[in-house]
Amino acid sequence: MKNTLSLDGGVKLGCRRNSEGVPYLSSQHFSPPVHLSKPYFDQETSSLLINLSCPTAGLLAGDRMVCDIEVSDQASMVVTTPGATRSHFMRSGIACVEQRFRIKEGAFLEFNPGALILQKATNLQQVTEVEVDEDAEVLFVEKILPGRIAHGESFVFQKFSNQLRIKQENQLVLSESFTLDPENESILPWKNSFPTPYYGSFYLISKKLKEDLPCREMIHRMNSENLLTGATSLHRSAGWMVKVLAGDPFEFKRAMKEIREHLHSGLGRTPTNFRRY
Repeated sequence: MKNTLSLDGGVKLGCRRNSEGVPYLSSQHFSPPVHLSKPYFDQETSSLLINLSCPTAGLLAGDRMVCDIEVSDQASMVVTTPGATRSHFMRSGIACVEQRFRIKEGAFLEFNPGALILQKATNLQQVTEVEVDEDAEVLFVEKILPGRIAHGESFVFQKFSNQLRIKQENQLVLSESFTLDPENESILPWKNSFPTPYYGSFYLISKKLKEDLPCREMIHRMNSENLLTGATSLHRSAGWMVKVLAGDPFEFKRAMKEIREHLHSGLGRTPTNFRRY
């Protein structure tokens, strides 16, 4: 039986440039559980900054949240959230997140939300589709915490399923799928690395970096007793994937910030300030 209190909503955005070359929202629609803040144009980076927030408690059983974004006409857009997204306790059922991104006509999108927190007994399925033109660029970022670590909660969620597909010019360059289930060995690579791991990943698509990632050696040198990092190229030399696993929040935040800055530098860009208050 469907939970009559569950939410089926999300956000759909289109971003283009106006006659003066400034990016703006050419189309927008949002509904609970997502709220859209007032867009902010960052003059230093020539990017339109969008903060998506979830004014409800977070994701509950039966919720479906869709994020559909298209950036075109050489516009530059950065999408983030003011805080973490929480997938809450569920007695039964599942919550679903569907994400679709299309970056066209020389445009740039950075999708870099706060961490996804998998709380006790939660069951969440996330599916992401990214389509990129050959002359466009995207930086897609994920951060995942296996519980409310600050409260001593770790790996007591029910299940998390994550699927990601990236296409460049309709050619598949990445297909990644994994399921984390505390009842089986799927969590061991995380749990055996650190008792309370913080996971992050960057997926960067750009023809500027087909041959080399200038910061790759630096990323590998970041490895320490409390931090694991690595970078590898994607299929068809479309771009790069960077993985981060940290043992504490301070090391995680530092590593994610430093890697983001280096990836932007490789693109010849300056990272936009998220303006989180």
